[in-house]
This record gives sequence, C-alpha cells and structure tokens, in this order.
Amino acid sequence: MSETYFVLDGEDRITRVVGSLKATLGPFVGHSIWEASPNAEPLFSAHFARARTTGEEVEFTAFYEGWLSRRRVVPAGDSLTVVVTRLCELDVRTLGSLSESLRSIEAELAGQASGQPGPRAHGSLQALP
Repeated sequence: MSETYFVLDGEDRITRVVGSLKATLGPFVGHSIWEASPNAEPLFSAHFARARTTGEEVEFTAFYEGWLSRRRVVPAGDSLTVVVTRLCELDVRTLGSLSESLRSIEAELAGQASGQPGPRAHGSLQALP
C-alpha cells in the first residue's frame, strides 16, 4: 500500500498531498485544512498543537467522514506531516454491512484500548455531525 499523507504549514494551510487523499485535499493546496475538512478542527487541532508544542510525533485514532483512521503527526518546525492510515469504513448500505462495520470499528478500538500506548500515542474516537 502506498503512503498517504499531507503537509501543513505553520498556519495549517495544505502545502502538499500524497496518495489517496489527493482527490479530496489536492484542490485545497494553499488553503486551510479546516476549509478542506469541515467540522474537523475540534477533532484534530489539539493533536496538531501538541505536536508543534512538544516537537514530538503524535499518533491518534479518529472517526471522521465515515472512516476510522490512524493519524501520525510528524512536526518539523512549524510544519506538520500528517500520515493517514485508513482502518475501517462505516458501510451503511444494508443493516448487515452496518453491523459488520461497527463490529470492525469496535474491535479496532478495543485492541487499542487493551494495548499499552507509548508516550507518543493518544487514542480518541469522536463522531462529528
């Protein structure tokens, strides 16, 4: 699988997009990530701020736009590289597919909760309207 990531400048403007996010974030190069990802700021901004403040990588899991994804935020000065690994998609085509999706998401989160997170890891799951 190819790597998927985007790079933000110190003002949270997208400067580069690589991989499968190119179709959705590519048109927003030069614009704020918050413009490209409506309602995402409350979900992601604290993690971005933590990476910038500490200068250390921050890893977290979040549910956004129908996907459970792991994100690794790598700081370099004021810039951030955000590596995105999609884990599970919420499939709402049928009740059966929805149930299976929810079981997959639950299993992924339960696995994270039972593990001992390292100093860089921070898990969160928040659904946005």
